[in-house]
Amino acid sequence: MKILVADEISEKGISILKSSKHEVDVLPGLKEDELVKIIGKYDALIVRSAAKITRKIIMASRLKVIGRAGVGVDNIDLEAATEKGVLVMNAPSGNITSTAELAVALMFALLRNVSQADRLMKGQKWDKKKFTGRQLAGKTLGIIGLGKVGAEVAKRALALGMVVIAHDPLVSPELATKLHVRLVGLDALLCEADIITIHTTLTPQTKGMIGKEQIAKMKKSAYLINTARGGIVDEGALFEALNEKRIAGAALDVFTKEPPEDWKLVILDSMVATPHLGASTKEAQEEVGSEIAEQIDVYLSQGIVKNAMNLPAKLDPTLIPYMDLCNKLGMMGAQLAKKNVGSIEVKVSGEIAQKDTKILAASAVAGMLAPMVADKEVNIINALSLAKERGINVVSVASEESVKFKDLIEVKLSYDGSECSVAGTQIPDKGMRIVLVNGHSVEFEPKGTFLFIEHFDRPGVIGEVGTLLGKNNINIAHMDVARDKPRGDAVMILSIDDVAPGEVIEKLKCEKNVKEATQIVL
Repeated sequence: MKILVADEISEKGISILKSSKHEVDVLPGLKEDELVKIIGKYDALIVRSAAKITRKIIMASRLKVIGRAGVGVDNIDLEAATEKGVLVMNAPSGNITSTAELAVALMFALLRNVSQADRLMKGQKWDKKKFTGRQLAGKTLGIIGLGKVGAEVAKRALALGMVVIAHDPLVSPELATKLHVRLVGLDALLCEADIITIHTTLTPQTKGMIGKEQIAKMKKSAYLINTARGGIVDEGALFEALNEKRIAGAALDVFTKEPPEDWKLVILDSMVATPHLGASTKEAQEEVGSEIAEQIDVYLSQGIVKNAMNLPAKLDPTLIPYMDLCNKLGMMGAQLAKKNVGSIEVKVSGEIAQKDTKILAASAVAGMLAPMVADKEVNIINALSLAKERGINVVSVASEESVKFKDLIEVKLSYDGSECSVAGTQIPDKGMRIVLVNGHSVEFEPKGTFLFIEHFDRPGVIGEVGTLLGKNNINIAHMDVARDKPRGDAVMILSIDDVAPGEVIEKLKCEKNVKEATQIVL
């Protein structure tokens, strides 16, 4: 595979890729138009924060994956990547310690006036009384975002003798107890904390979450620190609060615009500013470079996804075996329908229904669209948006009750006033099996070429079909037969060794008791 590294990453990361026999080009500093010209040659792209990967670049590519050596992916157009079916990964673990340590360093710098005292000393002035500070021990630290970085900050703060509270709607009380942290609402945190440090991602919900109203709830003696993402703190509101001495001080490592367009906030005496140094340690850069290189390599060689940013749901390992089954169910349903599908319903029943099953619905939709869409690659990343683009309604249903099987996934397609349905499950010691087709009980592995024949249950029908196939040198590997009732409607599913010519399918349809014959390739 060909990989473009468009920002500087560690040599160790480059070595990982090259040792796996990938062809790697390291070309940092390219502009948008330069990237557009060459990106069509590459299967994977790795960036840090400098390269801006725009829609124009993504749409000109054949990329399978974009890797961000670090946490934030705001320099990558996620919407365009999803539309194109390009997986976007980040490497969130490598810079956890470095970012946590910087947050603690900024606490010390703020409360002990380190940068202000240093500036005075460099001017050859000695003023000890001017810089009386405050100690961290005994202070209450409020952490907004108790993820991996927030948790590391909490550990260090507790070791310094601080009291730690946190606001994070996604963290369980059990985890907070384990970390010796008290969970509180945002308003309570703002009111109680002596120091507030932010460690949440930038989303539409967190953008501007610390604004004029929130700062007004802070103690006059409180300090605000942000080493997460620019835009979470309203910089205009923070400038006003510091300028009017409504809070004691602030430290920012990240800004809405980097570098800032207006420096008035940065130059305030009560402000400590650093130029996005959270991950800027040798150790962190070594780690994130290696981490993203390993993820890219494993994805390209084995299809294993880790730290994906644009999948329709978090990838639960227990659902991975069912994803291929869902893909095959959607693919078989589309071939049975033969017409323009108006809607698809994916119903998940049993124990796995307790999981976030959006990824299974996306897998089924990808399978359904694959035979229909010839002009672009369809996968779980872009399947839902492609279905929406084509006016196909996608319905996902979950039920913890499953009558016959421990787990069951049923895919139902509606088209031109008709319906078809296929269902599958995992059978112990056998693996994934399709067990229902249009309500008929069957059992076969969703792999290979099949003839699905709807017929009347009459003596000799199976023999007639077998004879016709034999005359045309088509070998039957396996057969499943099901019926509603004796001499009623019935189906047979024949696993065959080779794809049958179209004229053979037409001959089958002309058999006296055959109602319909469809060739299915999975």
